[in-house]
Amino acid sequence: MFRLFGLLLVATLFSFGMTFPIVTFANERFIPIELWLGGNITTSRKLSFPEVDFEFGYKERHKIKGPINWENSKTRENIRVYVRSRFSKKLNKEISQLWTYTNNNQCLGRVFDNRGNRVIENGCKFPIGLWKEGESRSFSSNYYDEKKGHYKRTSMVTILNLGKDENSCIEFKWKSSQKNLLVDENVYEYCPKVGLIRVNGKKRF
Repeated sequence: MFRLFGLLLVATLFSFGMTFPIVTFANERFIPIELWLGGNITTSRKLSFPEVDFEFGYKERHKIKGPINWENSKTRENIRVYVRSRFSKKLNKEISQLWTYTNNNQCLGRVFDNRGNRVIENGCKFPIGLWKEGESRSFSSNYYDEKKGHYKRTSMVTILNLGKDENSCIEFKWKSSQKNLLVDENVYEYCPKVGLIRVNGKKRF
C-alpha cells in the first residue's frame, strides 16, 4: 500500500511543476540533466538549464552547447534547447540536433535534427527524473521530415543499471521502432562529469 501511495504521490506532484518530490524506493534514482551535460551532480531535483560548452566522446568529437532559445516551426512555440553536434565523415557535414525536456519532463529528447531538417515531437533519448532499475517506458513521437513528410515512431527506454548512488554511472537501452519494425537500438552509458562514455560497450562513437 505504501509503495502504491508513493507512486501516486510522485505522479500527482510531477504534473504541477518542475521540481520533483524527494520520494525514493529501492533501486530508484533521480537522474538529472547534469549527467547528460557532463556536469557536477548536485542534490537539487529542480529541472534547470545549466550553461554548458562541453566536448565529449572519442577525441572529443561531440559537443553540447547552450541553452539557447529556439522557435519550433510547427508550433511557433519558443523553447530553451541545447545544441548537440558532431562532424559526420559519412555525410561530410556537421550533424546538429536540438535537445530539451520532453514527455512531461520524463526525458531529454530531440526537437530538431538537421538530417532531413526534421522537427520531432515527444522524442525521448535520455531518461530524466525518477527511474527504477529494470523499468521500461515507451513514448510515441511525431516526426516531420522535409523529404519523408510526417511519420510516427515509438521509443522505449529501459534502465539496465543505476549504480549505487548519485555519483555512479548509469546504463540504459534505447530502442526506436516504426510500424512494429525495429529502426535503431543502442545501449548508452553515462557517468558524472564525463557524460556519454560508451555506446554499445564501445568508447569510439
